[in-house]
Amino acid sequence: MYRPLPDGLTIKSSPIEGLGLFATTEIKANSFIGVTHIRDEQFENKYIRTPLGGFYNHSNEPTVMRMVSNVLPTLKFGDPIDTSAKAKKFDENDTNRENMYYNLQEKSDAKYMFMVSIKDIKAGEELCANYNLYTYPKTGVGIQML
Repeated sequence: MYRPLPDGLTIKSSPIEGLGLFATTEIKANSFIGVTHIRDEQFENKYIRTPLGGFYNHSNEPTVMRMVSNVLPTLKFGDPIDTSAKAKKFDENDTNRENMYYNLQEKSDAKYMFMVSIKDIKAGEELCANYNLYTYPKTGVGIQML
């Protein structure tokens, strides 16, 4: 059966703004959470947001960060990932899934964006990131500003 969010996550009212993404189970630091955006030139900001990518809020004290790749990650929710690993750059046609760009600043036009926890997240805690794809109205910071 199709589930728009992985087990372990839900959407509910956020004290930050509107609806937010919340853990229903403990998530360890440096865990893969899921794909948030898929590049498509036809869409606003050149990305389609997945259900996972549509509900996390901005925070100056983030619990997650976005990482990027030109190949679809084969990781599953909760799989550990080394957020400090340095990925080598690769040819656009390379399908070796070990060759990932980890930081949006390294590859701002990546085909896939995915979310990784940067600290332990308790059940009931909201997942939030420090936005860097869209301009955040309160700060004016975003990829359009680069």
